[in-house]
Amino acid sequence: MKINKAWHEAHKMSKDTTLEQRLDWHLNHAANCTCREMPESIKRELEARGLTVPTPRSLR
Repeated sequence: MKINKAWHEAHKMSKDTTLEQRLDWHLNHAANCTCREMPESIKRELEARGLTVPTPRSLR
């Protein structure tokens, strides 16, 4: 998996983010970088909210 260094440098996540901010960051991360999968806790929260968890294929 390849990291999008420029995206990561421009989108730092602080230690005190809210759940809403984390969800937003991880959704944007999935759309812009393929360095790792979304954490299971974030996937579960998206599913609990009735949202589709993005996959690399769905983002193409």
